[in-house]
Amino acid sequence: MSIFVQNMLDISTGHLTKETRQRMGEDSRNFFVGKPCSLPFSVKGSSFGWFIDVRDADERAASGLLYPFDIVDSYELALSVGCSYILFDRDAERHAALNWYGDKAQAAYIEPQEPPGVNRVSGNVPTLNEIKSLFNQ
Repeated sequence: MSIFVQNMLDISTGHLTKETRQRMGEDSRNFFVGKPCSLPFSVKGSSFGWFIDVRDADERAASGLLYPFDIVDSYELALSVGCSYILFDRDAERHAALNWYGDKAQAAYIEPQEPPGVNRVSGNVPTLNEIKSLFNQ
C-alpha cells in the first residue's frame, strides 16, 4: 500500500460509553475553538460522530495519560485490521468484535462470507505484461 493512502475503521458511536461520547463531544468543540481538551488525543467531530487517529500501545504508554478503555478496545481492533484512523459514526454498523454501549439494541453486522470455491473474477485475467503490451502498440 502507498504511504499516501491510509485505512479508516468506520464503526458506530454505540461502541463508546456514554461518558466517552460526552467527552468526545465536548473535546471536538474545544478542539475547534482552540481550548484544552480532556482526552489525550485530538477529536474532530460533527453532529454525526467523531474522527480520531489510532495510537498503538507504545504511543499511549509514552504519553503517560489514561485512555478510556472503550477507545483502547477500538484502537486494538483498528490496529489488527491495519487502520490508521477511526470514524465513530452514529449511522455506522455495530461491529461484532467490540462491546456495545449504545442506547438501543442493535444486532452486530456480520460480513458475508464467500462460499468455498467461488471466484469473484470470471473469465481469464490478463497478466501485467499483457496489459502493458496494449499500450506499446
